[in-house]
Amino acid sequence: MSWLAVARKDFQDAGRSKALWGLTALFVLFMAGMAYVFTLLGNSGGQAAPELESVGLLFFLISPVTLLIPITGLVIAHKAVAGEVESGSAKFLLSLPHTRRDAVVGKVVGRSAVMCVAVLVGLVVAAAVVLGLYDSFDGMAYAGFSLLALLLAALYTAIGVGLSAATKDSGRATILAAAFFVVFEVAWGLVSRGIYYLLNGSFSPPMGATPPDWFLLLDRIPPSAAFSSAVFGFLPGNAGTVAQYFPQDVPLYLSKWAAVATMLLWFVVVPALGYLRFEGADL
Repeated sequence: MSWLAVARKDFQDAGRSKALWGLTALFVLFMAGMAYVFTLLGNSGGQAAPELESVGLLFFLISPVTLLIPITGLVIAHKAVAGEVESGSAKFLLSLPHTRRDAVVGKVVGRSAVMCVAVLVGLVVAAAVVLGLYDSFDGMAYAGFSLLALLLAALYTAIGVGLSAATKDSGRATILAAAFFVVFEVAWGLVSRGIYYLLNGSFSPPMGATPPDWFLLLDRIPPSAAFSSAVFGFLPGNAGTVAQYFPQDVPLYLSKWAAVATMLLWFVVVPALGYLRFEGADL
């Protein structure tokens, strides 16, 4: 498997360049730090400290995780192919028994492995903090959240590689990655709210009203929104005031499994489109 050789070299290069160690340190500090901050918030208020539960921490982690992982994944992957093309090393890579598909698949696997190892170590260290400081630990819930976080890390790395494969210039690859993040993670909410305004004369449903299915579906298209939907669907308990946005009786396309399917589609589609562009490019 030629792509496996590309993936192995990419992973080893990350280790030699200390990128893997730097990412691991980042996620260890982040995950463990968030676990400790949650204990401080849980013990504040001057009254008897409420019971600290790992499930509460997982809901607390959703927002920071959906910010840090996408940015980090795009940063480490957006020059994976474009950087090699720009430097000329892509010609050497493709002179070996590797096809362009091998190069793209190998980069996706190698960079995703780097990202997932860093996130996994951070989650393990955070679990140790939880075991030491919290009153209860739901191992199944924590494992489920960890799997979804690893999938988010892998898919955003794959997106970065796909965007990188779509251009021969690392500067343009940076612009594409930044544009993707802004469109899907910052501004995407304007799409559903703009359509809702055109149909109803307001930007969102009234307080306490359940949004229509099409509104929820549009909101859950971005990778991080699909991740959040999967977390709310699979983890026990609820997130209080946001429960109205995650009703129990929903059509299949709004289910937790549909959220996971959306994440998997992002993981496949963007690298595939990038590969098609790369396959027809003149190096």
